[in-house]
Amino acid sequence: MPQLRWLRNAFALLAFMLLTACASLGGNDRSGLEISQDPRGVAIASKDSNLFLPGSATLQPESAPFFDRVSQLLRDRPERKALVDSVSDNTGSAEYNQELQEVRALSIMKALTTRGIDRSRLAYVTGSSAAPTPGTMQPVGGAAQQSKIIILGASTADMNVSTIERFFDDISNFGKSLFN
Repeated sequence: MPQLRWLRNAFALLAFMLLTACASLGGNDRSGLEISQDPRGVAIASKDSNLFLPGSATLQPESAPFFDRVSQLLRDRPERKALVDSVSDNTGSAEYNQELQEVRALSIMKALTTRGIDRSRLAYVTGSSAAPTPGTMQPVGGAAQQSKIIILGASTADMNVSTIERFFDDISNFGKSLFN
């Protein structure tokens, strides 16, 4: 029985060290980014914060690192265009939500252009439509959705995001949630 206790404690210590090491690896240019495959390309959302306060189209100051990272990813891929897929909180009238989605999309585009991304590379849709038409507005299906930036035609393989890297990102996030 003491050997089992020792083995369990050793495993717990090893897991703690692994989680601590993963949590400290936040220095890569994708930390804070939620990267997933979308039918239109690679979808990027913020892991760390909501970009907007509820009912507002003003970007939160905490969102600056997110836009810095996304801008760098776009600068590294000058041949790719990006689509801003904006959503609202879905708390007001349909007209209000459509206007909020559009203004939020324009705020995101402005954040990218002020970081050196050419405006001609950017378009927007609203409401997370599956077959978007740039500049059109769609109703939002759920309040928990988040605005995202889609690098059109790209794949997660193009972004060097492997399954193992996503696995370790998930472990890192789990470790951060335990210790924060």
